[in-house]
Amino acid sequence: MIVRNATGLDGPAISDLMVRAAPHFDTKCYPDQLLPPGMTVLVAMENGRVVGWLEGVLDWDYTEPGAPTPPPHGYILAVVVDPESRRRGIGRALLDLFVAEAREADVRWVYLIPEGGEGTAGRLAFFHAAGFTELPPTDDPLPPMGRWTDVEAMAHH
Repeated sequence: MIVRNATGLDGPAISDLMVRAAPHFDTKCYPDQLLPPGMTVLVAMENGRVVGWLEGVLDWDYTEPGAPTPPPHGYILAVVVDPESRRRGIGRALLDLFVAEAREADVRWVYLIPEGGEGTAGRLAFFHAAGFTELPPTDDPLPPMGRWTDVEAMAHH
């Protein structure tokens, strides 16, 4: 498996993955070989196929209670893995690369808002296993979850 930054050429395959694994997501400009401006877009590849995708931003401001450090904050908007490729470390590898890129950009903390619906318990367990912890509840159905981008900061909090 290769996990890397996406290029426009990955767009149609990302769109296909979204339609297959997360049909409620907007495919945006991906079918046209364009990446959304201002976004960090990562893909996981196996045998030349896109089997995972992550979309996030590295310059967000989490304004709800619980942010342990001033902005900028990383915000993971979506992480999707092909249903046939799940439970093999692909989602974790995408999250870890995003966290590493956030750290390189001097972003100390990242967060996400887990999606509800079918499979919620599994998603929450997955994010916990990837180092995310729950934040104080907000108006969202599920509490946001955050993770430090470096081990040293995590050890002090």
